[in-house]
Amino acid sequence: MNFPAALFFVLTLVSVCEAHSSGFPISQAKRPVWQSTNFAKRLWPFRRLSKPVHRAKQRPVQSLFQPSQSTKQDFRQKPTGRDVKLTNYLDNLYSFPITIGTPGQKFNVTFDTSSSITWVPSIRSPLAKSRKHKYNRYKDELSSTHASNFKRFDVLYDSGRATGYLSEDRLTIAGLTIKRQSFGEALFEPNLFKGTTNDGILGLGLSYIDRKEEPSVFDNMVSQGLLEAPVFSIYLNRYGTSGPDSVLTLGGANPEYCEEDFTFADLTEPHRWQFKIDRVQLSSGDGIFSESGYQAIVDSSSSLIVGPFDDVRALNEQLGGKLFQGHHGLYNYKFNCSEVDNLPDVEFIVNGKKLSLSSRDYITKMKEKGETFCVSSIFGMKWKEGGEPDWFLGLSFMRAYYTQFDKGNHRIGFAKAYSFPKI
Repeated sequence: MNFPAALFFVLTLVSVCEAHSSGFPISQAKRPVWQSTNFAKRLWPFRRLSKPVHRAKQRPVQSLFQPSQSTKQDFRQKPTGRDVKLTNYLDNLYSFPITIGTPGQKFNVTFDTSSSITWVPSIRSPLAKSRKHKYNRYKDELSSTHASNFKRFDVLYDSGRATGYLSEDRLTIAGLTIKRQSFGEALFEPNLFKGTTNDGILGLGLSYIDRKEEPSVFDNMVSQGLLEAPVFSIYLNRYGTSGPDSVLTLGGANPEYCEEDFTFADLTEPHRWQFKIDRVQLSSGDGIFSESGYQAIVDSSSSLIVGPFDDVRALNEQLGGKLFQGHHGLYNYKFNCSEVDNLPDVEFIVNGKKLSLSSRDYITKMKEKGETFCVSSIFGMKWKEGGEPDWFLGLSFMRAYYTQFDKGNHRIGFAKAYSFPKI
């Protein structure tokens, strides 16, 4: 048995043992948490529950805290960058095509702003021949630019774990080709994308340099000079509405997608899109205050908005909601659907500017088992001590605010997104 074959055998054996010992048997995968038929299971479509296990030699990347002259502009004059059209799946998943290898092998992936990891299913997976798993799968032997990494990756999500090994190859998105991009070949993948055409995940988070993580797709785009500026921006439409398509813009921003100038906040962590919220309040005058403010992260792996339990409880009770407990320690509130149009705005104060969410943004009307009810998109969670930000601003927030991720100036920007009525 040659070395690559032996490595594959060992990785497969370890993955099987860990999958079963962790309580996430591959053959008994949970229903995907973003599934629209159950609102309590829409939190974190592919949220990581533990830190990823993947280590490799670190290649040089641009320092996060080195200001970039090319992003001093606020992109208010004209569109810049390259657009990637996103496909909206029921407001819970936004996907787009990429290719990996030479010649390129096609995959549909969704983006994750909270993680630097990119992975797709491997042809070497024991599930490759299963009728229940019809994902596109990477075939390393068909790519002339493939390089083995021989490092393991292991990521635990709400719906199970993705585990396998890292490889390197060319990755192309919107005509931009990244050389020697590290990505995961998943031997086992969680039941994340059932019912969709999505194959894997493309990490748009920042690489954790102190932990010697491999450079992310975005970090490599910057270091290889593929972008006009070390920036990307995301506009998300609402399912079943008119107006422009959802768009990921690489290397800039497009003022056509927003109603105002960007409000910027400096990043407070070098390895993720984290910033400070001064306070959260209601437009009616009721406020939730913190002497030191809150730490927040923009997290596209969450469908909703999640904050500290006590603060979220006070907010929803002031709005008139009634508490019920969901799953995984989550707490949410139901509302009378006839009254939601009269609810005040929820305001996140960032850098002295109000980022307001109307009831259209933070209340969702659901139908389940013949019952129609309205629930808050702002969940409360009892966090464990240390490590996590206070607030996770997911897709419900990102649809309301066109978001600019500016690595060059270590900041994140928000501008009220254009909204369009339902058809």
